[in-house]
Amino acid sequence: MPNPKNPRLLTQIAPLTAAGAILLGCASSPPRSDNPFIGRWATAEDASITIRPDTIVQHQPDGQSTVLNQSVCRGSFRFSYGTKSRQTLAELISRQPGLRQKLSDLLVEPSYPVAELDCDRGDQTYVLLDDHQLVAIYRDGGIGAIDRLARR
Repeated sequence: MPNPKNPRLLTQIAPLTAAGAILLGCASSPPRSDNPFIGRWATAEDASITIRPDTIVQHQPDGQSTVLNQSVCRGSFRFSYGTKSRQTLAELISRQPGLRQKLSDLLVEPSYPVAELDCDRGDQTYVLLDDHQLVAIYRDGGIGAIDRLARR
């Protein structure tokens, strides 16, 4: 056992003990999600969504929330993550030239990570612009809309 009265020995052991405590603290912290989509995102109008690993929850400004799943989507539900080219994303709203141009102006990179949700007859594509911003492309039949969201 080390002699606590030996100051030289204590100065050698103290840094090792502190380093061990730091490493132990890091090991016990909860794992961080590697999925950059996961979390809460909001529009300028205060409508928001929460993206979970396997679905999306829509939150209205009045406090109502809807989990998009098999039952809400009348049995037609699919949720996935992937990558899409700028061109493919712009083609999602090809019938609306003004909206397509607005989307093309927002998307400057050749490709983007996306989260895609198909629900009943509509679909939603969430395009990650960076760690703090995404664009939502909503389509229902031949009608589309886009919205910008920021991480909350």
